[in-house]
Amino acid sequence: MIVIIVFVVVLVLLFVLAFMTKRRFGVLGLALAAGSMLSELWADQLTPLVRDAGLVVQSPPLISIVSVVLVLLPAVFLLFSGPSYQDASKRILGATLFATLAFALLIEPLGSALVLQGDGRAIYEFLEANRVYIVTIGLILAVFDLLGTHTSRHYKPAKH
Repeated sequence: MIVIIVFVVVLVLLFVLAFMTKRRFGVLGLALAAGSMLSELWADQLTPLVRDAGLVVQSPPLISIVSVVLVLLPAVFLLFSGPSYQDASKRILGATLFATLAFALLIEPLGSALVLQGDGRAIYEFLEANRVYIVTIGLILAVFDLLGTHTSRHYKPAKH
């Protein structure tokens, strides 16, 4: 039961973060993909450095914390700038997609940090089994969202 509560809290926090900042899903989704790649490449090497810097935790494992931070860091940076939604319904959809994609990318580090049993284990196993599909659909939607992003075209007349 505790696992389900943790999953819901993470989803809600990710949703609120994206909804309040009004940022477009496309940019944030690709930032999550970049963060996931960074986590795969660097979590093992950065964990001893973080431990040597003085951060020592018993639970969750330090590598889980480092992995989560690496996945979310590029998206967090982009939450403060970049293209945004103006329409509330698009903000809700974008925030939902962001929370879903981020959660799918975080399911592995979260699962290794939690004690899984009962219904929580069943939900985790379902999400882990379908993670590839969730991430694939999320990234495809992120690219399509980027295609819908229009930058302003302010042309200054040339001075002759």
